[in-house]
Amino acid sequence: MNIVLLSGFRIFPTSTGGHIRTASIARALARMGYRVLIYSLAGRQDDYSIGSVFGRGFRIDALETNLSEESNLGLGYGVLQACARRLGFPRAWQHTLMRRGIVPRRLKAALAAADVILADMPWCPPVPGPWAGKPWFMISHNLEFRLLEQGSPRHRRFAAWMRGVETAAPQRYHDIFACAEEDRDFFRARDDSGRLQVPLIRGGVDPIAYVVPPGTRERTRAALGIRDSDTLLVFAGSGFGPNLEALETLRAFSRDHAEFLAREHVYFLLLGSMIPAPFRDGALIATGRVPEVASYFAAGDAGLNPVARGSGANVKLFEYLAARLPVISTAFGVRGTALQPDVDFLSYSPDSLLKTIEQFLHSRTREDWRRHAEEVWQRHKGTCDIQELVHDAVALLPEFHAAPVAAIAQA
Repeated sequence: MNIVLLSGFRIFPTSTGGHIRTASIARALARMGYRVLIYSLAGRQDDYSIGSVFGRGFRIDALETNLSEESNLGLGYGVLQACARRLGFPRAWQHTLMRRGIVPRRLKAALAAADVILADMPWCPPVPGPWAGKPWFMISHNLEFRLLEQGSPRHRRFAAWMRGVETAAPQRYHDIFACAEEDRDFFRARDDSGRLQVPLIRGGVDPIAYVVPPGTRERTRAALGIRDSDTLLVFAGSGFGPNLEALETLRAFSRDHAEFLAREHVYFLLLGSMIPAPFRDGALIATGRVPEVASYFAAGDAGLNPVARGSGANVKLFEYLAARLPVISTAFGVRGTALQPDVDFLSYSPDSLLKTIEQFLHSRTREDWRRHAEEVWQRHKGTCDIQELVHDAVALLPEFHAAPVAAIAQA
């Protein structure tokens, strides 16, 4: 069975929570026996050159068994994407082109060969043509209109339009994969026919990706200049607005409590592209964009989520759990999970981070916290392991052939 997963941008290698979610779903389907092609309408900046644009105009990456990604490197979509990002506009232009069938020729060939088509987020609507009658499913990462409402003035202008797009989604797709109860309830409430299942695929991750070789923790801490006795709290994130706002709260906290952090040897590792380049400033250590995150999670003593707004679920929470890191988070930061405060994670408010860090330092030993993190993972694995989540979701949908699902169940 051939599945085409249609994305607005290149997914691999992953560098954001959205990339990780899409990649994890694609991997899970491939490992269930489906043949999965991720078709990305545009590449990344480094993909474009005179040779790529005026040569083949695409790149194909074989990722693992049954899984590959083709990225369109045509000049049209590439220039539009670059201009929209630079000017701070959302991908409404992409939605408009696709709704009118203005897509690359190779995408049309992929759609013609597909048995099932997955649209990654509402920015990728069904494309008119002979494939329009095939089963189309939407992967929802969150309610996009809520993110637009919280964005820049240019983004807020498109919030009402996107609300209309998401309101119409139950009529345009065979079904919708939701990532949290909020978006599931939104789509079900707008399904007048009552035919949709709206299966939940939470922001789970592939736990295999967070297994590291022996000695990784020691090597990574040494490279960061962190001693074994130091405490390293990891905050992972991209340059997404809510992450950047949370980063500013950490900067302020580090300035206000510099003496405490130095005395207790506590450091914050700012992991990912929320900081454009590596730096070290007191308790703050930034990596910039990195090719992989597992080694940095292994170096950490806890995962920190200071995010206070957004929509959907934070993939970083599921990464922390899969990496067996104790979690310190705002109450908002664990939305979309079943984690319970003081049982599964340490919860803090904006004015209680200092007290919560002291609790983490002195209430348990490092070994006790590691055992605690393993227990939390075992309790919540069923809602965090993307393989299990995807298997359970597609099992509800007759459009997915039964053979691969039965095979994985027997395995």
